[in-house]
Amino acid sequence: MSDLTPADERPTPQAAAAYIADLTGDLARMARRHGLPTLGYILDMARVEAEASSGGARTQPRTNGVPPR
Repeated sequence: MSDLTPADERPTPQAAAAYIADLTGDLARMARRHGLPTLGYILDMARVEAEASSGGARTQPRTNGVPPR
């Protein structure tokens, strides 16, 4: 996968980690809702790690599931 985003528009590692935390939180809820508690737990662990790596950075709200630029 190539990254064609101009360098000045690329998210910082902290912003990427915050976005990953947001996504994995959503996925963990989906896993639990569908009877997959172990997968939900693993995704929550990924969320916790991503939150720690984000350094408190918050993502911009997603529009229709599309990540912020």
